[in-house]
Amino acid sequence: MNKIHTETIGECWIESIKSVMNDGDNYFDEDVEIKELLGLSIEIDNPKLDDEIIHEFGDDIVINRTLEKFSKGVVMPDRPFTYGQRIYDKNGVDQFEWLVSRLKNKRETKSATISLLSTGSNSANLPCLTTIDVKIRKNKLILQFFFRSQNIFGRQYANLLALVNFQNDLAERCSVDIGSMKGYVASAHIYEYDFIDALSVCMNKKISIKDKYYLFGPKSIRK
Repeated sequence: MNKIHTETIGECWIESIKSVMNDGDNYFDEDVEIKELLGLSIEIDNPKLDDEIIHEFGDDIVINRTLEKFSKGVVMPDRPFTYGQRIYDKNGVDQFEWLVSRLKNKRETKSATISLLSTGSNSANLPCLTTIDVKIRKNKLILQFFFRSQNIFGRQYANLLALVNFQNDLAERCSVDIGSMKGYVASAHIYEYDFIDALSVCMNKKISIKDKYYLFGPKSIRK
């Protein structure tokens, strides 16, 4: 298992790209080649929405769409579900408010954990992010997560920004400071069409990233 420990989200993204490109195995997602690393553990000491590296390299369209996907009350006609629906209205339960109640009732709780999976679903589209866990320790709210799968180059930075936004909202409701973010990615992968750009970012070359997933991704999702 590869482990990454950084100060910021942007640094984590760069190191995650390097790990997949250096240590990943060549495989396929349907008809598209990928480099895949099975088991990536990450820890970010100081996650912030305002991140210099992400500001320089990130695709604003991907960032804004991901933040929207995590928002309450948002429906995306082109997607079978949003993370916002799974967090704020899963089977009629607002899991964000459930977390707030759990943390306020027992500050030291070890069981403020939510699942974004629907048990027994046979849908072809399952959430990549399946679990969010939060703990208050030393007056800081620590967020941990599990991704069954994550497109490291094209999506990780936006996923982490959305999670730190969630973390900030939860910490504010619980009147505590924001702490670290930690997590595990079971399948950390980069698509072949992003290989060159991924290497360029790692070498700090000035490039403009544009999302290619819906144009060149697996045949089942190409438009």
